[in-house]
Amino acid sequence: MTIQPFNSAYFLLLLLTGLVTAAIAHRFSHRPEADRERAIYALSTFNILLFVLYKGLLSRDGDFLVVSNMEKFNWLNELPIQLCNINLFLIPIGLKRRDRALMGFSFFVAPLGALAAITCPEPAFSGYSVLLSRIIGFYGTHAMLIVSGFSLATLGFYRPEKRDFPGIYAAASVMGVCIHVINFLLRKGLCPQANYFFTYPTDIAILHLFWKLIPVPLLYLLPAFGILMVYMLLVCGVFRLLDYAKEQRAIRWVI
Repeated sequence: MTIQPFNSAYFLLLLLTGLVTAAIAHRFSHRPEADRERAIYALSTFNILLFVLYKGLLSRDGDFLVVSNMEKFNWLNELPIQLCNINLFLIPIGLKRRDRALMGFSFFVAPLGALAAITCPEPAFSGYSVLLSRIIGFYGTHAMLIVSGFSLATLGFYRPEKRDFPGIYAAASVMGVCIHVINFLLRKGLCPQANYFFTYPTDIAILHLFWKLIPVPLLYLLPAFGILMVYMLLVCGVFRLLDYAKEQRAIRWVI
């Protein structure tokens, strides 16, 4: 079985991701806070180890180099500081500090970024057997990022609220500037193709459109903040509806 956007394997992956998220919530949501916290740390630790193993195997994958038109594997282009996989570390850090800005960023951005990655994968990760190590690593780590991000809410540590938006935007802005500096330095010679957080223009359609509007590195991503706002408002609306439905069930139970 091969996997590519919108084929049966793709939808099966999304289904399994949802089922794992639901299973973890069912298993731990009524447990003491310490148990729920350890569950998220365990998820994060597992995914970090999976990420390291995946990148290690990828560095030995000759076919990956050919498909990606790379002469050699560059570890500096595979660091966990992309928009989605930076949450491998932000999720446990935000949880440990009980930092709503970091947890909010991870809750909203980790699943959204991971879903975007598996929906618009690079050629080396689309149309290949699900048994290939790079396919297991790529889709596995991104699926687990979705699980971990949503688990912040399903296990009761984060509830999306509009009051968190300024902090989330501040966190995103600070990270964006820092990552852009890293890209700038790496592009000086160590890794000319470095483009974490896509702070430089890329061939992704919507980002190409943004570049036409604002042809300035990093700043061209500003329209993405508007899209993120709409997404966060929609998610908050869903949670309000769920809270309302829960209240109505409680009222009917009392009556």
